[in-house]
Amino acid sequence: MTNQKQILDELSRRSFWVFCNVYDSKFFAERPFLKEVAVSFQKISEGSLRSLSVSMPPRAGKSYITSLFCAWLIGKKPDGSVMRNTCTATLYLKFSYDVRAIVKSEVFKDVFPDVKLSDDKKNLQGWNTNKANQVSYFGAGVGGTIIGFGASMVGITDDLYRGIEDAMSDTTNDRIIQWKQATHDSRFESGCSRIDIGTRWSLRDVIGQNINEGAYEKSIIIPALNESGKSFCPAVMTTEEYQAKKKRTAPEIWSAEYQQTPVDIGGRLFSDMSFMSPDEFTQLRKAKGIDGCVSYIDVADMGKDFTAMGVMAVIKGSFYLVDYVYSRENTDITIPLCASKLKEWDVSYCRVESNNMGAMFSRHLQKLVLTKILMVNNTTNKDTRIIMQSAWLQNFVTYIRRDSQDCSLFIDSVVSYSKDGKNKNDDAPDCLAGLSIFTQSMFRNLSQ
Repeated sequence: MTNQKQILDELSRRSFWVFCNVYDSKFFAERPFLKEVAVSFQKISEGSLRSLSVSMPPRAGKSYITSLFCAWLIGKKPDGSVMRNTCTATLYLKFSYDVRAIVKSEVFKDVFPDVKLSDDKKNLQGWNTNKANQVSYFGAGVGGTIIGFGASMVGITDDLYRGIEDAMSDTTNDRIIQWKQATHDSRFESGCSRIDIGTRWSLRDVIGQNINEGAYEKSIIIPALNESGKSFCPAVMTTEEYQAKKKRTAPEIWSAEYQQTPVDIGGRLFSDMSFMSPDEFTQLRKAKGIDGCVSYIDVADMGKDFTAMGVMAVIKGSFYLVDYVYSRENTDITIPLCASKLKEWDVSYCRVESNNMGAMFSRHLQKLVLTKILMVNNTTNKDTRIIMQSAWLQNFVTYIRRDSQDCSLFIDSVVSYSKDGKNKNDDAPDCLAGLSIFTQSMFRNLSQ
């Protein structure tokens, strides 16, 4: 038994994949696709591979195996240093804690008995082993400062983007790229290898630019659903679960976050809307009744903006956009008009976006109706919000095409909305996105 244990420990020192399986046999047995990542990480450690990118769906285990690799590499070469940077300081500290916990584990002690945390430096910002020349593990969140440290073995970026909003924002994307070039890249010592880990959000993000420039010797890209439409790993999520998630997810987000295929944001977003005539809806309403209505209003903030309003009705678990306001008129016209819609449909709750005019609009509107008027402050990027809600709005909502100018203008604005952001007016799709979020929050059991 002793000889077998000694052999296994020796194999774990030599092979990172063996180390992974010894450390967490069940996890890695259920995720055989991670062997390619482990083998590539091993080549990084040996110097036969100098640059690598890894992109795969959420919860696949890419950050976990990276933490194990950082610990294993420090165990093999305890006089070297590893740098790992991520999107926020909070996430960096979590990863630092995870790696340090692995170094303190019994498995690590058995495989690397001579390597342990140094007594003089054990904090999460940067810590040493007893064999370190300067620092064993260090890093920061995007925007953070790294002073006096250099990476001798590998420099890793692990999810520099918090989500699609960061990647889609030219300002944020440029800030991340500049920080990486000025701070992350400047800490590489001679011979240091690089690994970039993250979702393929955009052709212009860090990984996208490096792939376009041929900067990686190897890129591992694993989509959630393979060419046959089957899950890449049922232990992460089954095919049925992925298909259900795909239905609820905006196409651009599904493509990037789950399929690892960036989509250039261009073309019409709302290309698959379902419509119903007023007569058909009237028959449906008479037959089944309306279970409830909610509404959302995006108040015009400037002269060229529209006040946009949508009324959502629920009938036996299905959603119908039944009425619209879309007007550039002043508030002395739009407030009574919106009030009449709330009364007509017996709307229970209405959210009003709290822009400069929103607070005043809400106060005056509340005096005219029994509907509960709620203020909402949107902090996410408008285009991102619209894209993220587009899948639900197309998969779960039927639109009543009324014979009115407001309806025509509203629907035309939504249908013509372009994903490249070059829209003369986006008040209607923005109103729809807000209504989508509000409806799903009010009818959680129906909106999945």
